[in-house]
Amino acid sequence: MKLSDFFNSDKFRFNGDIFDITPPKPKNFKIAFKAIVAAIMAVIVAYCATRSFYTVPLGSQAILFSFGRYIGTEEQGLHFKAPWAEVVKFDVQEVRRFEFGEKTEVPGRAYVQDESEQKMVTADSKILLISWVAQWKISDPYQYFITNNVEVDAESNYRLISGLAEADFRKEVASMRYEDILTTGKVTLSANAKARITNTFKSLGVGISIVDVLISDVKVPPSVQQSYNDVETAKQAKASAINEAEAYANKTVEEAKGKAQVAMNNAEAYKINKIADATAISTRLLSLNEMYVTNPGLVRTNLWYENVGDIMKQLNVVFVDGSSKSNIFLGDVPIIGR
Repeated sequence: MKLSDFFNSDKFRFNGDIFDITPPKPKNFKIAFKAIVAAIMAVIVAYCATRSFYTVPLGSQAILFSFGRYIGTEEQGLHFKAPWAEVVKFDVQEVRRFEFGEKTEVPGRAYVQDESEQKMVTADSKILLISWVAQWKISDPYQYFITNNVEVDAESNYRLISGLAEADFRKEVASMRYEDILTTGKVTLSANAKARITNTFKSLGVGISIVDVLISDVKVPPSVQQSYNDVETAKQAKASAINEAEAYANKTVEEAKGKAQVAMNNAEAYKINKIADATAISTRLLSLNEMYVTNPGLVRTNLWYENVGDIMKQLNVVFVDGSSKSNIFLGDVPIIGR
């Protein structure tokens, strides 16, 4: 039965409006159908176009999945993909932090201390309070994505990965002496901990690389602080006494060396003088010997006068008056030629 038969006409009136209920002609129906199909195709094409192009920001990487299957990693820039492929982007240049012992509440202003994380045991079974930070980056986005998308919450994943880093750091502390960590061993501790944590993350494939391990604070527990201060004071007093003793020893040794050098110089000068005197005497004796061979009387006479002159220089002259039997002592009155 046709609508025209029901209404007894191809048109009917409703609320003053006239409606034509004549079925469309086949040609007009085909045109309408093609228009609808074209519109649907245009929508599909537009949807595919918007889903096929994506941009990876500077310093980031993107991983692609097709129906849950990993299909690759893309670097920064504009890329094309299948419309049904899913893209997950990661900033691989951002430096993130694992904080231990001292958590940042307000960057640069407020921090929260956690003594349970700070307490660590050294190789000589002593306790230190250490606050430290592990700086890290995403090195492999796919591994990092898999590690952080297991069937647990994000906080549990964070605690799991940071717990691995904390365990390795504690192992390094346990391999070093208490005194070394407090004084000169902080750099060694940081380097060794970084290497150990890096090896652990690499072997487990968590997609994280350690940038640096920084020790922010090392101190002794408050209960033993006074004892530690007393020990440090005693060590400083000991070091001061040793330095003073070494300074005195160095000064004394230098003075002794100076005196020894003066004595050696005097001895050398005495030796040179004696050799010169002996050389002069021997030279004179040789000359006298040559002259004695030629004129022995003259040489004997000269030697006699020289010896008498030397003797006279040492005499005090006394005149004796035989008649009065009294002596006149002239003392040190010089004698001619004396």
